[in-house]
Amino acid sequence: MKNLAFIFSLTFVLILGSCSSNKTTAYNKNLSKEITEKNNKTIPLLDRVRRLPGITLRGGIPYFMKSANQISGTATEPLYVLNGFIMGNSFKSLNQLVDSATIKSIDALSGSEAASYGSRTASGVIKITTYQ
Repeated sequence: MKNLAFIFSLTFVLILGSCSSNKTTAYNKNLSKEITEKNNKTIPLLDRVRRLPGITLRGGIPYFMKSANQISGTATEPLYVLNGFIMGNSFKSLNQLVDSATIKSIDALSGSEAASYGSRTASGVIKITTYQ
């Protein structure tokens, strides 16, 4: 009799859990995304770029950690692309143009991903998209 009661309660819990998990998961994902977007508006651009995978800072300027140019000792800044427009290789100039609160996404591209932006991408590309 105890086994039957246990099986019944386990079945009830599984059915109850499966009914509500999709809505709860979707709600939690949307809430998490909204909180992240609001928090990112207060983070300076340099800190947001520094958090990208493969990025390190030297003298307050972002560089890709495993860039071929860094190994040979002639490290250059990555190429910056803002809303599809090539902005050059100067973080300081880009930082003056971009308000961190307007940034939608930041991506770090290297290797074949960066090649579509031309020959100046040997040190990688940092692609920034804003809410236009």
